[in-house]
Amino acid sequence: MKINKLMNECRLFLGIQTITPSIKEVFVASLTALIATFCIFCLSKTLLSQLNVATEAYILISIAATSVLVFVVPHGVLSQPWQVIGGHLISAVIGVLCFKYFGDNIRIAAALAVSLSIMAMILFRCVHPPGGATALAAVIGGDAIHQLGFFYVLVPTLLNSLLIVFAATLFNYPFQWRRYPSHLFYKNNLTTEISPGDRKNEITTEDFLKSIHEHASFIDVTDEGWIEIFENAKRHAELDDVHPAHIEAGCSYSNGKIGKAWEVRCVESIVGKNIVKYNIEAGVNIGFSGQCSVKKFIQWSKFKAEKNDTGIWGRVA
Repeated sequence: MKINKLMNECRLFLGIQTITPSIKEVFVASLTALIATFCIFCLSKTLLSQLNVATEAYILISIAATSVLVFVVPHGVLSQPWQVIGGHLISAVIGVLCFKYFGDNIRIAAALAVSLSIMAMILFRCVHPPGGATALAAVIGGDAIHQLGFFYVLVPTLLNSLLIVFAATLFNYPFQWRRYPSHLFYKNNLTTEISPGDRKNEITTEDFLKSIHEHASFIDVTDEGWIEIFENAKRHAELDDVHPAHIEAGCSYSNGKIGKAWEVRCVESIVGKNIVKYNIEAGVNIGFSGQCSVKKFIQWSKFKAEKNDTGIWGRVA
């Protein structure tokens, strides 16, 4: 028993997952990455030759790391188009600037390029780990990169970023469970919904982990992370289940549901104290607007909600 406990502790410490993708998923991820990388390599060189752009730097080394993300973790936050394109472009600009102004001391230039690119990606909500390598390559990539100057931002950075996003969208699309971007998967994923009145059993950790496994594609969260998320969700669900006594124009309210039933509505106005006009700010119907009676809106809402600094909706105390 002690040996098993020790081995389990070692597994958790090292981050070895118990939930692993199927062999089919491994094969598809590897094959699509192979085809995409080959196409990007050939297309980049062909396009630049047709445009009479003479450069040896027609492909980013860091695009290989991007390929791992978009083909292995296609539904991950760090893999989405804005993260890929924005992360690489911002990092490329910072890398070129750092070499231009601090290139006399390559160690300082390299460190600043990576550090500042991380800061910028966080601020612009496009964190993409390979972007750090793109910034670093602008500093230590050699003469072929240095001679490009700010043209490095366009070629190979922008060119490769657009090609990898296009390739990931095209080659992942035939496989419904790994369509890219993630919006294409979640938009068309028809999940059987069970109303609260029809539920007979409490959701267990085993049920939750099984659901994750059924997702099929790799999700970048550890086993312990999933369990913590599940337990925190249950803890929040135990909070008082009351409806607001009244509603206010300009405030947002949540129905406190889970999954696709969750919605946050912002009260645009209250007409004649009887009719509520609202905009949907979160949920599957985001962007839509509607109206209903004040009484119905109060019955629908569970609590007042607001976004925190990181853009996450939460309960107003």
